[in-house]
Amino acid sequence: ASTIMNHTPPPREDWASRWFPGLFSYTNPNSFVNKLRGRRMNQLQELLKSFPSDHGVVRVLDIGGTAGFWKNIGGLPPETHSVMLLNLTKEPLDGSMPNFTSMAGSALSLPFPDQSFDVVFSNSVIEHVGSRDHQRQMAAEILRVGKRHIIQTPSYWFPLEPHARLPFFQFLPRSIRAWLIYHFTINYFPSAPTYRECLTVSDCTILLTHQHMRELFPASTIITERLLGLPKSYVAVGGWTSPS
Repeated sequence: ASTIMNHTPPPREDWASRWFPGLFSYTNPNSFVNKLRGRRMNQLQELLKSFPSDHGVVRVLDIGGTAGFWKNIGGLPPETHSVMLLNLTKEPLDGSMPNFTSMAGSALSLPFPDQSFDVVFSNSVIEHVGSRDHQRQMAAEILRVGKRHIIQTPSYWFPLEPHARLPFFQFLPRSIRAWLIYHFTINYFPSAPTYRECLTVSDCTILLTHQHMRELFPASTIITERLLGLPKSYVAVGGWTSPS
């Protein structure tokens, strides 16, 4: 498969959310993780609306995005912005946002000409493309088709792995991760009927460090979002003169 997952699914309430609602609950609007997400979304909106009035319609490509994500942050004015959602399978649209279109495609081989979008945006997708080589391939495609980009990914160094929702899961050997996936329900990681298939499932999520992001997007500003002083996620912002 060219990418393993379409996008990060809606977060579910689990033990971390129940035991530490002030930090990790996605249903508590005042939790630390939601405040981090809110700051990131505010920055996204500010950057997308920072184009001069005479620019014309701002073309945005969202790799792995959903209509629900954009509805939650208020959408974008149809007279100034158009958004293309690209996923492995076509994301359904209900017609409530007429400036949104959707198509199926691969993040590793974007079906668009060079520099055809004003902004490429992607939220928690690049860690799901299956290998370091595929991550480099996705980054190269983003830089090829987009004049600017905003790319977010969780940090490898944060103790609570955000997909497994287990402490230090990302630091375990591949074989042990696969054994756990085979024998237990590990949140976002889908179960598989054989251990060999669980090895593939284990490989579907490869978290990145600040250095990895710097290597993928060498000319970008890499913003580190922190929780309790620890790196929670990274955002690569490139193409703007001075991103905030």
